[in-house]
Amino acid sequence: MAKKLYPLKFQPILKTKVWGGNRLVKEYSKQPDPEEELDLSHIGESWEIVDLGDDSSVVSEGFLEGNSLFDILETYLGDLVGDEVFDLYNLQFPILVKLLDISKNISVQVHPDDEIALERYDSYGKEEFWHVLDADKDAVIYMGFKRKVTATEFYDKCKDGTVIQLLNEIRPRKGDNFHIKPGTVHSAAGGIRLVEIQQPSDITFRLYDWEREFDSVHAREMHLEEAIDCIDYSATNPSSLVIPTTTTGEPLCESDNFIISAVDLKEPLQIEPDRYGSFIIYICTSGSASFQVMEGGQKVSYDVSRGGTILIPASLDDFSIVPLEKETLLLEVWLRPAEEVDDYIDENVSDTLSDDDLDYEDDFEEHHHSGFN
Repeated sequence: MAKKLYPLKFQPILKTKVWGGNRLVKEYSKQPDPEEELDLSHIGESWEIVDLGDDSSVVSEGFLEGNSLFDILETYLGDLVGDEVFDLYNLQFPILVKLLDISKNISVQVHPDDEIALERYDSYGKEEFWHVLDADKDAVIYMGFKRKVTATEFYDKCKDGTVIQLLNEIRPRKGDNFHIKPGTVHSAAGGIRLVEIQQPSDITFRLYDWEREFDSVHAREMHLEEAIDCIDYSATNPSSLVIPTTTTGEPLCESDNFIISAVDLKEPLQIEPDRYGSFIIYICTSGSASFQVMEGGQKVSYDVSRGGTILIPASLDDFSIVPLEKETLLLEVWLRPAEEVDDYIDENVSDTLSDDDLDYEDDFEEHHHSGFN
């Protein structure tokens, strides 16, 4: 019989990017695997919790230290993620959490939805949520179109380098949030550190790369033709894009792929995992907190500080979160599997059916464990 699970912390997986900086290392204490040789001046991403392709987070402490997230899920199944979540996702952990340091311009890009990603790449789509940890005075986020555009106009402006003229320009501030749905064209620049919560997919279509695509040293693969039918060309009101961080208990974002709330931890908070029916992820965006559980009749603490992430297994007993500093803020992430809903309901048909009318089917599909770069 497997030993009982506990709150899991992981070794971050650092990724160098042409647009990355050094602040995840200097300000958020993210350190690479000692066996890796990385340019720490260009760390663009720290993958905090992931199981995607060749990347699977490794536990950093406790009796599971050294084990990968995939191995733990394979062993503990619904005890880790929740029975309904496991029924839907099987051996695919359904959330990817990153920290980003956008020091220079990231590409103008878009992500596909589930339907296109499954059909073309046997993968999930990529719905994202950004929470701004801090932003320099020149920081900017480009997102959605100022007006409705055509695919031809968009294509031409990507090719002539003027596509930014079509996009909404937002000056982000600490605590701003953005829900980036598949099909939404977006970019960012000017110095932003943020949390990114997303589906388990690495499909990014680069549409315009700020002239780097013409630089033989820094040129990266572009995907404009591939992405042209994935884009939402409708207009977006920029005021609707910024979601303020509120701690009223209402979710900042709720979709089929994740539910995200902010927790202003002013005093100890008791959590009952049974009420969620899912794993829970907590990301500390400021201050620090202690996650206190009972193990073998003794209270054991698992601490996280700014930029730290912890995974609470669905089977964990009730526990407490205790603030260790003033102004401690956590993002809480969990998942409620979507219920199957009939596309058509005829109100004239009786809601009482005979046994002959019933057809039992298993609507859940096993998703393939894959990624695309």
